[in-house]
Amino acid sequence: MKYTILMTLLVAGSAFAIENRTTICEHGDKQRKIDLVYPEQTEVPCEVQYTKDSGMQVLWSAVGESGYCESKYQAFVEKQEGWGWSCQELAQTEGQGSEEAMEEEPTEEGDTSQ
Repeated sequence: MKYTILMTLLVAGSAFAIENRTTICEHGDKQRKIDLVYPEQTEVPCEVQYTKDSGMQVLWSAVGESGYCESKYQAFVEKQEGWGWSCQELAQTEGQGSEEAMEEEPTEEGDTSQ
């Protein structure tokens, strides 16, 4: 009986899609994007992506540990703010066009800042 209830809860919980999250950080005329991505709209797998002028890189990913990407995402946003960046998480519906905004950012040669 306990097994049946547990399986029902797990199946019901997986029916709800998890939304990706995006935070935009700005410092002067520079912009960075931090994404928490759920490729299968479930807690795992997940990855934390970081985009700046030089391109996108995956900083962390998980395939079996729920909560790992979320904690890394939040800690990295806080680290950016500690470095003087102003960060704002976008509402779910706003995140759709953020990639286009990043592509239009002018690139600077030799930009090694975070």
